Amino acid sequence: MKFLLGFFSLQWMRVFDFLAPLAIRLFLAPIFWVSGVKHLGLFSAANFVWYNPMTWIDPVTFQASVDALSNSFVFGMGAQTIVLTIGLIEVIGATLLIFGFAVRWAVLAMLFGMVVTAMLSLGGVPLVDTAKQFVMQHGYPSLQGTPVELYVTYFVLLLSLFFMGAGRWFSLDWYIYRHFARSIEQAELGQDDPFEIDATDQPGIRKAVR
Repeated sequence: MKFLLGFFSLQWMRVFDFLAPLAIRLFLAPIFWVSGVKHLGLFSAANFVWYNPMTWIDPVTFQASVDALSNSFVFGMGAQTIVLTIGLIEVIGATLLIFGFAVRWAVLAMLFGMVVTAMLSLGGVPLVDTAKQFVMQHGYPSLQGTPVELYVTYFVLLLSLFFMGAGRWFSLDWYIYRHFARSIEQAELGQDDPFEIDATDQPGIRKAVR
């Protein structure tokens, strides 16, 4: 029975469960970093130098990103605000993915930014027509020639990362969680009263009794 349980559950491979979230983080981080840098116009100026922060932002590139929204249906909401918000979400989110810090919160913001970006990329194309092309073309899903497949792929990966978390060993989230979990556990054990009637039922007291 134990063999069958281990055969189907692969419990012995749980030690490697950090590989999936780590791979997703390292895959998505550079993609969102590059996209965010392009949206904000960072590090693209002709006179760019690392030691001069005044050259880090290229107004021409940023304005080009803003002008690209001229045909989108949300242009009236303020193109500069949208580009700035999406760019900051992507750059900050990519940085947090690298360090594995606040990953779930970063993923929520990146999901929002990615959905907005996907809607903007449709421009004036009706959503229903895009859905038909996504599902019904040639009788099977065909995404060739459209950016929809990229957004769907990134959405699925971000959604998976949200539920998996940053993973063990190679993320700040894991070490922070362990630190606070141990502190809470020690605090709870320290509140045990050895003179309670049911004191022997408490974990800390059982160890002392044994």
